[in-house]
Amino acid sequence: MIRSISILCLTSCANIAFAQSDAASTASSAAEQTVVVTGSRGPESLENTLWSTTVITRADIESRQVSSVTDLLQDLAGINIGNNGGLGKLSSVFMRGTNSDHTLLLIDGVRVASATAGTAPFELIPVDQIDRIEIVRGPRSTLYGTDAIGGVIQIFTRREPHADGLSFGASVTGGSHDTQKVTGDLQARSDRAWASAGDEYFDTNGINSCDPRSGVLFVGCFADEPDRDGYRNSAGSLAAGYQFNDDWKAEAHGLLSRGRTEFDGTFSNSTDFSERVLALSVDGALNDAWHTRFTLGRDVDNQEDFAGPLHAGFIDTRRDAASAQIDGTLSPAARLIAGVDYQKDHIESDTDFTQTSRSSKAVFAELHGALDGWSTLAGARYEDNEQFGGRTTGNLGVGHKLGQNYRFTATWGTAFHAPTFNDLYYPLFPGFPPPSNPNLKPEVSRSFELGLDGEQQLGIGAREVPLHWSLHAFQTTIHQLITLDSNFTPVNIDESRIRGAELQADWRNDVWRLGGQYTWLDPINRTEGDLLLPRRAKQNAALETHRLWGSLSLGAAARYQGRRFDDLANTRPLGGYVTMDLIAEQTFGKALALQARVANLFDRDYETAAYYLQDGRNYSVTLRYRFAEK
Repeated sequence: MIRSISILCLTSCANIAFAQSDAASTASSAAEQTVVVTGSRGPESLENTLWSTTVITRADIESRQVSSVTDLLQDLAGINIGNNGGLGKLSSVFMRGTNSDHTLLLIDGVRVASATAGTAPFELIPVDQIDRIEIVRGPRSTLYGTDAIGGVIQIFTRREPHADGLSFGASVTGGSHDTQKVTGDLQARSDRAWASAGDEYFDTNGINSCDPRSGVLFVGCFADEPDRDGYRNSAGSLAAGYQFNDDWKAEAHGLLSRGRTEFDGTFSNSTDFSERVLALSVDGALNDAWHTRFTLGRDVDNQEDFAGPLHAGFIDTRRDAASAQIDGTLSPAARLIAGVDYQKDHIESDTDFTQTSRSSKAVFAELHGALDGWSTLAGARYEDNEQFGGRTTGNLGVGHKLGQNYRFTATWGTAFHAPTFNDLYYPLFPGFPPPSNPNLKPEVSRSFELGLDGEQQLGIGAREVPLHWSLHAFQTTIHQLITLDSNFTPVNIDESRIRGAELQADWRNDVWRLGGQYTWLDPINRTEGDLLLPRRAKQNAALETHRLWGSLSLGAAARYQGRRFDDLANTRPLGGYVTMDLIAEQTFGKALALQARVANLFDRDYETAAYYLQDGRNYSVTLRYRFAEK
């Protein structure tokens, strides 16, 4: 009964933690004012984009009081998280039922992922260096190439200040498991130049990441090490920009995250890591109608493994990228975005990979139209992969306003994903099944989506407050899906089909904020008896509510994750669960705030990956300070 009531409540609305304005603003004005760039590689209003998009602002991040990016993402529609035992441990993001390496991560426009594993290091990204996150659901290979089958998540580090002068901030956090975090940031801006710097230190003793029952081969972490597995991360960001004139400007952004994460394992049980991201860009207006942008990017991912005090190996990967893009208006009703991309991946390791580098080149174009309440798009991309040859992807979309309060959208798109170096070339260990398969084929997908967004005015006393909601249904068919068989060998599955629906809504007035989301998913392996794909829950939901009393804010966030399986054969079930967090904040003037959070209030035991433990009831307290010149 409790579970049924929880599900009923959780399905009612969308997560308010990610609204785009303060409590006194309406959601409609926020959507009109919010500009997103990820969905079309150029600025467009959030309310006009044809792709299901969520924006997380700096204020949202501070309000939620989370310690990781995955904590921010776990309550969003269409997203499942798999985590191997707590903060700093390997984490997978499954967007709309696709594989974890089907979600493209961009940091300031730079593709970020290990060239060997193909997955993005969400667990290592420092939260306090983030200014904004844009989440775009659906296939975006037309604009971004490989990896964007499920969608794109773009993280923007600290941006330029909004006003001239100097501003700075700091925070101190303490919590369970001897967790400590100290942050600081500084911004300065003049008429033409600006600079921003941030620093963050995070340290926790952690929890025992792996269930002792997994101390057998091919079960969990293969080890019985009942200890606490800590995590330490020293991170920083640096950004600067210069406006040469009214038409041209240049920017540079850098992010560094380095430290150590401990875990349980047979062959290694700790990793020293370093993640470095550098982005350079030049933007300019060619005339009143056309704009161009040139970018260079580099992502360096270094990992050195240890088994106790003994060195167990290292893998260093580097991804260099360059692009040139032009966008502008062909007519008052038509806008064109076109460009070229180049990418080069390189590996250095004491593991003997058969191949250690590959490159790709691409050309793309997307046409947007808008007239009399209708909006359309059509795009195509040709990508030449050094290993797998040419690939063509495309997309179509249409949107139409139905009166003043409703909007209908329909999109269709294809995408692909090239096998990773680990998939193809990881060397065979004597006496073990092969961990790679050089005969793998690239994955290709076809997706379509139907959406309806609406707004109703609800009368609260003498004032009407809008309820905003959206319902999106989608289907993705993937051919040659890469997954692990019972021997942990990567194999292609002929056909997988993923169907789903996402219901989101939010409502607010001057003192209340309420919202949530409900996602239904049917991710099946059609080749092998319609079994469920691993680690995807068929149902998940989130509900959050906040109450404001002047300078005091109290909130609660609940989430439901349905039952799933950990393996392709559906023999290792993972039970569903409900958890709840409590959040409080007291401000003292405009500069000082005291925050407190209790997570997993009811101390629920659960796993998002088989035999990997999750934290029980835990708490944190944060003191924040912010100063800005007037």
